[in-house]
Amino acid sequence: MANAIPFHDFGGEGPLLHFAHPNGYTPATFRQMIEPLLPHYRVIAVCHRPLWPGSRPQEVESWRVVADDMLHFLEQQGVPDVIGVGHSLGAVATMYAALARPQLWRRLVFIEPIFLPPPLLQAVAADPSVMDNFPLVRNTYNRRYRWPHRQAAFDHFRPKEVFRYWSDEALWDYVNHSLHEDETGDVVLTYAREWEAHFYKLPPLDVWQRVPTISQPLLAIRGADSDSLFPEAWQRWQELQPQATFVEIAKAGHMVPLERPQKVAQHILNFLHRST
Repeated sequence: MANAIPFHDFGGEGPLLHFAHPNGYTPATFRQMIEPLLPHYRVIAVCHRPLWPGSRPQEVESWRVVADDMLHFLEQQGVPDVIGVGHSLGAVATMYAALARPQLWRRLVFIEPIFLPPPLLQAVAADPSVMDNFPLVRNTYNRRYRWPHRQAAFDHFRPKEVFRYWSDEALWDYVNHSLHEDETGDVVLTYAREWEAHFYKLPPLDVWQRVPTISQPLLAIRGADSDSLFPEAWQRWQELQPQATFVEIAKAGHMVPLERPQKVAQHILNFLHRST
């Protein structure tokens, strides 16, 4: 299985750094954040199952599958002391992987992990079907996924409020790397909306029990305007893991690695160089 897992190799020189990408995006979309790291680290990114040929959402019952896939791949590489950087779903998956194989990871960076407030998690635990009517899930199933060409896709995305902090260059990276041409010549989402919505319906329920057990040095990054890592969750995280380094980036939201890629990269470098 490990040999069949696709991955993106960004290149670079130095210790191995693994980037776990978020739900709905391909690894290459994060080029601007990754490139400043390459003079110091070799960066690779395992592709999550939605990017595997022939994969189906029904195969996945929790986000732990993403962590297991990462571990299968990384252990096959035989490289100890991996630096784990993850965003959103990728951050939670990296947490699960680091807890399962602590000896494999030397430093961790969690960017906007999906640590939802306990009352919401309790509601989902009591009745998982409540996620079926969650606005994010409904909107994802209904989102547009096809355009006649890349410029049309860019023009569709550019005025949307969700992209207000994205530079044109970052948005073009999304259009060029998270969309592809199909057999009709149209450009379509590479990460299928059915997969994206499926992951949204499976929020990790045990994160607040897991966070205090993380043993590796950790950098936490939040976008100050995040609509995913809420202020009360951010505060709770700091109380549960006071030894970690916490950074909040202004004029950024949940997609801070694409909204402020150079700033995120610099915080990562500062943390890794300081804690080496």
